[in-house]
Amino acid sequence: MSADTQFPISAAALAGLLPHSGHMVLLDSIEECGEQHIVARAEVGPRHMLLTDGVLPCMAGIEIMAQGIAAWAGYHAVQAGEPVRLGFLLGTRKLQLFADSVPVGTQLRIEAAMSLQDAQGFGVFDCALYWTDAPNSARAGLPENGLLVQAALNVYNPPDGKVVFQPKMSTTA
Repeated sequence: MSADTQFPISAAALAGLLPHSGHMVLLDSIEECGEQHIVARAEVGPRHMLLTDGVLPCMAGIEIMAQGIAAWAGYHAVQAGEPVRLGFLLGTRKLQLFADSVPVGTQLRIEAAMSLQDAQGFGVFDCALYWTDAPNSARAGLPENGLLVQAALNVYNPPDGKVVFQPKMSTTA
């Protein structure tokens, strides 16, 4: 991928931007990617790995939005000639769910915009998950404005690609 990358980026090319493979790749394409934002698309297919009882719980939208952030980080890493590194979803704030679930066959739009990111790799992204198309029989149960999930996601992408945890040991007996 070069600085003159053409959008959309297909699922095949997208796989090279994520530290995931196979069914763990939840996105289908990247529609646009800028310095501080990304817009991606996904479909809730019959083999989607996050299905529960035949539907996608809206709570799973957190993972889909987090993968949008991972694709943003991977895109910028590749553009800079760096390897794609593993990142971590630390938590969420301001989580709002506007539906209980999303049916199979629904097309999703993922938006993530960087709110802040520091040199140590900690960041906050304002994210939203929308439905853009759904089976006719399911549309009445989905929000009219399309917004399914909205949240601020806290993430960590270690600058050196390594995470070191050294527990503090007590020196007292």
